[in-house]
Amino acid sequence: MARITFSAVQFAALERTVRGLVRAVRRLAFAAAAAVALIALLLWRDDGFDSLDAVVTLLLLTPAAILLFFTRGVLGLIALPDRLQRVPGESQEQLTELARIAGNARTAKARSMPLLLWRLRGTAGSLRDVAGITLSLRVFTPGFLAATALAALACVILVGVGVIALIVLAVG
Repeated sequence: MARITFSAVQFAALERTVRGLVRAVRRLAFAAAAAVALIALLLWRDDGFDSLDAVVTLLLLTPAAILLFFTRGVLGLIALPDRLQRVPGESQEQLTELARIAGNARTAKARSMPLLLWRLRGTAGSLRDVAGITLSLRVFTPGFLAATALAALACVILVGVGVIALIVLAVG
């Protein structure tokens, strides 16, 4: 089987570039969230804040949430090489723990079952973390990339509307 190799220097340069992009996207998301807060303040100032205004505010926060979810997935992907290096050791530890739990379950009495289930939950959670490598890749599906692009555009528009809301609040 062919061994996959990569240059650590090239990966470090790519990682710096991607982290810079993530910072910019996060700033846009937080700016959009601040703009939504200004819009909500403007809605509240005019005639109070009712349930429809709350729903509109939550809907306006959706693009920022999508961008933040996207950045989380990208950061998870950047951490992939380190996680892949840790997988063999972690998998062996988890298999050993599962064997211990199985051995204890054969001789366990009913009163010790909750403790065994608790230990099994911890081991299953660790396995889920190892399998979590694939969850970062979901942000790169075509549908989510399209949603992210639309969310970025919506965030830019929201920032513009937020600036207008700030001006209206300052003048009025």
